[in-house]
Amino acid sequence: MTKKLFLILLSLVLVSTYSQASENPYKFLKKEILIGKAKKELSKENRSISKKKTLSIHQDEDGKAIKITLDTKFKGHKNDWERTGERNQRWEIANKKKPRKFKKPTYIKYTFKLNEFPIHPAVGGSFFQVIANKGSSRLLPWMKLQYRGNEVVHQLNFTKEVFYLKGDPENSNFDKVSYKFPLGTVDQFKNYRTISFKILASKEDNGELIGWIDNKKVFEVYGPNFTIGDGYTFKWGFYRWLKDALLNETPTQSLTVKEFGFSDKCEEILDQDKCLYKSENKESISYVRYRKYSHRSNTYGKKITKSIKWKKPLPEIKIN
Repeated sequence: MTKKLFLILLSLVLVSTYSQASENPYKFLKKEILIGKAKKELSKENRSISKKKTLSIHQDEDGKAIKITLDTKFKGHKNDWERTGERNQRWEIANKKKPRKFKKPTYIKYTFKLNEFPIHPAVGGSFFQVIANKGSSRLLPWMKLQYRGNEVVHQLNFTKEVFYLKGDPENSNFDKVSYKFPLGTVDQFKNYRTISFKILASKEDNGELIGWIDNKKVFEVYGPNFTIGDGYTFKWGFYRWLKDALLNETPTQSLTVKEFGFSDKCEEILDQDKCLYKSENKESISYVRYRKYSHRSNTYGKKITKSIKWKKPLPEIKIN
């Protein structure tokens, strides 16, 4: 009887191990990790490294999650690995249908951790981007959930110009003013944290952006918040830029995600307190010490072959 029970238990362990090993990480991502409209609207980006290299199912005391790993030995898509000025790597999925428009708010929820994430001062990237579109063409990052070294921030960009360089027509460059809202250090994301957003993109006074980390508001910004473009696309996953001179020192890094999704219906994504929140006076407020800075991409001595400019004064966030 004891021997029979042992054989039954052994077979169950082997079946469980085989099932987990044979489970398709991408299918697991689509079925278990993505929520709301993300399930149907997001699909793999053309520049992404192979999902067989980058995706795996991670399991620990917090349950199952998807892990996205980037290693320099994977290299990157030709247009990323050979771009002017730096090399990029990515595994991302994005909206493949029509860009999202400005008519109504979108609600976003993102739960992740950085428990296998050695840092390096010459490495930075993003875990989520909102890209401004002109028609079906993607032009520029409007917002980013990004990291650089040991810092995790949310960045909002007001872009004055998008330009392309001779010999590198696939990659856009920017002249922009950015607002950076710090969310914490990499060490503070060793365990799962949840970042939530309400986004109402607008070139008019009705624009609205609210960000939370766990249950604390990070910022609420009202008024015009969008410059070049007429719609936006979500790009979710793991993207990073690398300095050639320090390529051999660049560590392998991974992002572990429990949940990501978005919807036009707040109650499908966020909790009741966030859905019911409304500012009484719609004054822009930052609950963290934000930074504002201007930046124009380097041309590396190359001629600008194409340029799209914002011809009005840039919006300015006046934060109390």
